[in-house]
Amino acid sequence: MVEINQHEYDILVDTEVIVDVVFGHTFISLRDFLNLGEGDVVSLNKQAGEGGDVYVNDRIIGTGDIIVIDEKIAVRIQEAMDNDNVVRYFFEEGL
Repeated sequence: MVEINQHEYDILVDTEVIVDVVFGHTFISLRDFLNLGEGDVVSLNKQAGEGGDVYVNDRIIGTGDIIVIDEKIAVRIQEAMDNDNVVRYFFEEGL
């Protein structure tokens, strides 16, 4: 296990990352995709209320539920990796 000193930790945690939330996926043909129009519905692989997977820089770090705050969509984190493991992971990947 790699040890992270305080200076390296401070630099790493101030780094901006991309956060994505995926609430499901499906497989459809390109033809079907191109035929989609306004109002069409695409079914996903998850059940309603199941929540989504939270990714940081393309790595899953937890799960969350969609909520609305001041007319904007947000995610309430339900489960997440331990902070030390997240920092260690990104340190070892050379974020």
